Amino acid sequence: MPAPRAPLAATLALLLAPAAAGAEESLFVDPLDGAFDVDRFLASRYGFLPIAAPITEPALGYGVAGGLVFLHGKLGGEQAPDGRRIPPSISAAIGFATSNGSWGAFGGHLGHWSDGTIRSAGGAGYTDLHLTAYPSDGTRIRFQVKAAPVVEDLTFRIAGTDLMVGGRYVFAATRASLEADGAPVGVTGRELDVNLSGIGPVLRWDSRDGIFSPDVGVRAEAAASFFARWLGSDAEFWRVRVRENSYAKLASWLDAGLRLDVQFSGDDVPFWAKPYIALRGIPAMRYQGSQTFVAETEERVDFTPRWSAVAFAGYGVAAGVPSPQTAWNAGGGFRYLIARQFKIRVGIDVARGPEDWAWYVVFGNAWA
Repeated sequence: MPAPRAPLAATLALLLAPAAAGAEESLFVDPLDGAFDVDRFLASRYGFLPIAAPITEPALGYGVAGGLVFLHGKLGGEQAPDGRRIPPSISAAIGFATSNGSWGAFGGHLGHWSDGTIRSAGGAGYTDLHLTAYPSDGTRIRFQVKAAPVVEDLTFRIAGTDLMVGGRYVFAATRASLEADGAPVGVTGRELDVNLSGIGPVLRWDSRDGIFSPDVGVRAEAAASFFARWLGSDAEFWRVRVRENSYAKLASWLDAGLRLDVQFSGDDVPFWAKPYIALRGIPAMRYQGSQTFVAETEERVDFTPRWSAVAFAGYGVAAGVPSPQTAWNAGGGFRYLIARQFKIRVGIDVARGPEDWAWYVVFGNAWA
């Protein structure tokens, strides 16, 4: 299920700047450099973050997302007995609506337990989305899908390493309806009204120096999901995804990142659940296949400790169709370090894909 590309926590400066001029000005000033910063606000408000962010995903149209995010724990995270940093846990309640009639609401929690050796990520929600899928060459399907997804991800750290091992369960009650006359060849009624239930293993390596806007480190994950009737799934299929985001500081003022994302799928995959090329500047589900391969690089230049510029470019291939499809992107933007100890940067990106331009509000990292 594609989600709104725009981050669900962003533009904090727009929300908090008016308060900075008021009686609680010290809550929005970093005593280290005197710059605008929300670390002290988060600490004094027990981590509650009111959010409002524009949605600019081309597949959904323009819209807005809003809600509350709660950051648990100390500024910048805590330290485990073995010296490893424990990221803050996060709870969130978010809603969104867009110009093409799509809307949704979600609630979830990302928790770190037992000195960071256990990681739990779970949530549930409801979406009503109007989308266009391109499941094979020359096929274009406009459809509406209503879904109630539930996800739970539980992993355990291998002692003395950054490796976590566990599993993930996914359930989604979905009801789809075509928004054009007739069904394209290969689309059957059972694809349009199904319950999906899948389970599979997760292997994750995470050595990043922060979960929001890392400067160095690697986050790599290999995960598989198997949807079967014995789990309560109406469709039987499988998906495997291997992805990594790596970050390196090449100089005191230059940070480089590399993203690789490979997906495979097989058997009776619903047309709207097939992998697609995910790059800024390209609508979700525009280039689909039973396999996708994506690579993207991003460089960040820090002009000051707070202000930065970014440039990015990527390339993707959607295979497993009669004629593989390729797509590219390129663009740039800016970042502001709005929470120094939490290591949170916010900004705006402008991207160009093969067909059009798009822009995105970024909270943390665009690959998060």
